[in-house]
Amino acid sequence: MTASLGIWAEASSSAGVLYRWEADHGTGGCGFVTFEPVSRKFRPADEAGSVLGDLVIDGNSGEATGTAESVDRSVLIKVASSILRAYVRSGEPPKTAHAHFY
Repeated sequence: MTASLGIWAEASSSAGVLYRWEADHGTGGCGFVTFEPVSRKFRPADEAGSVLGDLVIDGNSGEATGTAESVDRSVLIKVASSILRAYVRSGEPPKTAHAHFY
């Protein structure tokens, strides 16, 4: 189980924010996710921000639909949850959204 997540905003566009994440300081995986604040949707992406597969996590309902090859869905849901919590607290897409699990 992932014990920590490091999450950093990498780039912004009119559509949303690209985040880089690392689980357990990189030993538990790493990747990128896009966050669309208006729709509260998250999608796995590559480092350029191109969406991978058709996996979508709906931040309003909590539902995850679709698939993306070689993406750990459970870790991506934790990443999305961490970003969403920070977003709800501040009302702005966060610069970081680190999380620890015990």
